[in-house]
Parts: sequence; structure tokens; C-alpha cells
Amino acid sequence: MPHKISGSKCNASGHPSILKNYLMQSPVIDHLLRSPEFHRATPLLVACSGGRDSMTLLHALYVSGHTHLHVAHCNFTLRGEESDGDQILVENFCKDRQLPFHTVHFPTSAYARERGISTQMAARELRYEWLEKVRKENDLHLVVVAHNKNDQAETVLLNLIQGTGIHGLKGMLSKNDKIVRPLLQVSREEIDQYVLQHGLLYREDSSNASSHYKRNYIRHEIMPRLKELNSDILEQLSSFSKRMEETALLFNEQVSRIRKKVLVQWKEGYKLHLAYLLAHAAGDTLAHELLTPFGMTAEQVRELMTTAKGFKRQNASGQTFLTRDYRLVMDRKSLYILPVVSDIQSLISYDHWPNQIVFNEYKIDVRLQPVSKVNMTRSERYAYLDADKISFPLQIRYPQQADYFYPFGLGKNRSPDQPGKKKLSKYFKDLKIPVPERERTPVLLGGEKIIWLAGQRIDDRFKVTESTKNVVVLVITKSQ
Repeated sequence: MPHKISGSKCNASGHPSILKNYLMQSPVIDHLLRSPEFHRATPLLVACSGGRDSMTLLHALYVSGHTHLHVAHCNFTLRGEESDGDQILVENFCKDRQLPFHTVHFPTSAYARERGISTQMAARELRYEWLEKVRKENDLHLVVVAHNKNDQAETVLLNLIQGTGIHGLKGMLSKNDKIVRPLLQVSREEIDQYVLQHGLLYREDSSNASSHYKRNYIRHEIMPRLKELNSDILEQLSSFSKRMEETALLFNEQVSRIRKKVLVQWKEGYKLHLAYLLAHAAGDTLAHELLTPFGMTAEQVRELMTTAKGFKRQNASGQTFLTRDYRLVMDRKSLYILPVVSDIQSLISYDHWPNQIVFNEYKIDVRLQPVSKVNMTRSERYAYLDADKISFPLQIRYPQQADYFYPFGLGKNRSPDQPGKKKLSKYFKDLKIPVPERERTPVLLGGEKIIWLAGQRIDDRFKVTESTKNVVVLVITKSQ
């Protein structure tokens, strides 16, 4: 059943002075109602659950004269008839006042199970995604939600308990892109007074009484204890979140300057100068700010920095960290951040010389010619090999751990004319080739022997000599 705190009802179509006297006490509400973006003619989408906070918000906006209000209600189908009752209350309020009403039923529990997240997180994701969809479809300017000062205090404490940085300590923003929270400086007690003064009907969510959820535990168990220590704790936490919001602005400015200095574009991804972070007194915090946008968790960032600090002892070159969309590879004093590519070819094999080899982003044109017709071009893009020395199958793939070859032009120290055997890993390391580039360098094999480290160096055993009769000419290009 709908709840009502007994008291005189307000004429919903009027503009009573008590509303102005009550609401305009809050500087945040005063700012939002008077600012151009929150003008009475501003098209708004009001998110209304049917609870006392959102009913207060909806009623206050309506009687203050806003002329372009849409109302959105999410039915999360979690409490059966109780959830349906919430929807009916909000829908009836809108019908009586001829306000456009939007609603949706979510399979919240199934959504949470599919993604392995909590019910509250699932409801939050579904809610905000749908609200934004409704806002756009109806050409509305802002989405208005009813979080209040008590919600803000609980959010700050919850974030602190779960482990957070500056951004968590600032709590919820009064304006975050298209989301506005005009009641964020209004306490729950003040909302109760408004409900009493206007005789508003509202619905009480039965789950709010349970301390099973973390937020409810903070609300029913922690906050009362804190009030015993400091009767003004609500104001203190509200002021604290505001200071943290301003601190975060200053912090973000500094991080932005550092980001431009240490994070640079590298091929299709980015290169982060780890050496700067390792030398910085706040390197761990900077690493968190720079890397979490790429999907890294706080635990992954800690592991990465621990590995980087012990780099020489652990020989961590090549260590990889994976997120949903990126692959982060360590290499000496740098970290390479590369987008994950799902359709990478790992091996292509031929039993003859094709006219062209296409391998991921690489294309190799192939020509067989008598040696007398070959004009050699000095370029790493070109390879000239003795075709008669090469066995089939012809294969192209990426480097493997045990790979070795006899790099042309790098003979043994004591006998420069004799080819020297070298592991690919040692060759890459000696030339200081970044790990991500090593991993994406094609290797061309004839039989089981490497004949060309594509785009870099041929194997000495297959070079063109005076006895060569037939030459295979290879020209590699890479798509952008």
C-alpha cells in the first residue's frame, strides 16, 4: 500500500510559497533551478521509483512550474506485486497531471547472473542505460535523479570501506554529463518534512529495512554509531565529499599534464614510459590513474608496478597483462598498450611458391626469376633468396621461443665469413627491438628452417651466391 505522512495536501497545480521557502534553502537546488541548463522550460526526464525521495523530487519540479517534464520508472521485477505497486503509483501520479510516462520491465536477476555481478550493480547498469535511451529518443536535455545528502554520505563511506581513491571519496556528482542530482544537499529528514507538508503518497521498498545489503548496513548500523561520536556527521561527510570533488579537479589537471608527457601513441596502441613512474614519489597512484582507463584492475596495476620495480631481478621483459580490450606488454623501461585483435592468423602453409602471401596486416609479393634477370634493391622490405636451397612446405608464422637462425651479415667474431647461429630472442634483444614488435614480426620458413625474418634479415644459409641459378624475390608491405 502507498504510504502517506499525514498533513495538509498541496494544490498540485499551484505554486505555494511554502515550496519556495523550503526548496530554495538549498544552494544546490537554487543553482540548478535558476541556471540556464535547469530553466523551467528545460526538457527533463525525471527518474522516479515511487519512493519518498523521487516522489518529492517529481512533485517539487512539477509544482515549481517546470513545463517540459517526462517521467521514467524502472520495474526491476525483483519484488513481485510490490514492484508492480510502485509502478502503478508513479503512473497514476503522471496520469492525474498529464505527464508523459515511460516504463520498462527488466529481468534483473537473470542479467546479474549472466554477467556475474551483484543485483544492485545489474539494476544500476540497466537503469542508467535505459534512462539515457529514453532521454535521447524524446529529445530531453537532462536526466534528474533523487539522490540526497544521506545517500551521499553512505556512498562515501561505502567507497572508503571497499577501498577507493580520490574519485570514490568525492561520492556522487551533482551534475555528471546528462545526470543531475538536485537533492544532493537535502537531507532525508528534510525530505520527510516536505512529504508531510504536501501530504505526498509514496512507496516504501521493503528491502530497505534489511541490513543484508552493504549500503543498508551502513544506513542502519554505521551511521547511527557515527552520529553518537559526531552529531553533525552528515554535514561533515557532505562537506568532505565536496572538498574531495574539488581536490579531484586539481588532481586530474596534474595527471592530465603527466599523461601527455609519459603516454604516447605507438603504432596502433600506446607506449607508457614506466621509468618516469618508477622515479616518481607518487608513481603507484599515477599508474592507477593512467592504466585503469585501459581496463586494468587495481590488483593488476599493483602487480605490474611490483614487477616493474623488481625488473632486473625478475627479468620481466615480455610479461603481459590482459584486459577485455587491451594487451599490456612490459619491455625494459616501457609498457606497450595494444588493442586486442581477435582474428589473428597464427600460421599459413604452402606446398609451392604462391604469387602473394597475406598474413594478418602483412602482404608479401613473390616472384621467381633466373638470377640473370634480378636487379637487387637494398632495402629491408626486399629479400633475395636462392630458390633451389629452399624446401617445402613454405610456412609463415610469428616467432616461437626456441626459434634460431643464421642472420646474414652477422658472422662469428673469429670468422666473419662463417655464419653465426643466434636465437631470435637474443637477436631481438641485441637490436633493442620492443617486445610487442618482436611478437608481431613474421617469420618465413622453408621446411623447418627460417629463411627470412620478414622485413628485417634473411638467413645466411639461403643467400644468393655465385652458384645461384634461380632467385625468389620477396617484397613485404604492411597495411596501416
